[in-house]
Amino acid sequence: MVLQRFKLPESATPLQRQVATFLRSKLKVPDVALIVLFSISLRTWLLTILWFVLLPLARRWDLGPLYIITTIFLVIFMNLGKRQPGEASAYSIFNEDFRELPGTLNAERLDRDIRAGQF
Repeated sequence: MVLQRFKLPESATPLQRQVATFLRSKLKVPDVALIVLFSISLRTWLLTILWFVLLPLARRWDLGPLYIITTIFLVIFMNLGKRQPGEASAYSIFNEDFRELPGTLNAERLDRDIRAGQF
């Protein structure tokens, strides 16, 4: 079994280096835990902490189901991703001139193939 060693990238800030050194040398945190801690973005950590801070308020005001549904929608929308400039969407309505991806099966093409006797 090969164990991975934790190594900060060259682009790490001085604060990240200090925190990593403190966690490794003083607290003896294992490398696997350090890899997990430093692979998650600061934004994600802050949102997770905010979620746990708001959780007791939702329980106090009996908003549990609404809190869970809102959490699910936020997770979905935050993980949709970004398209690169010039990259086509799978949905033609989001592309310039409603351009479709090559090989897309639509009603027009299906109708044309049936009328031409290709089916």
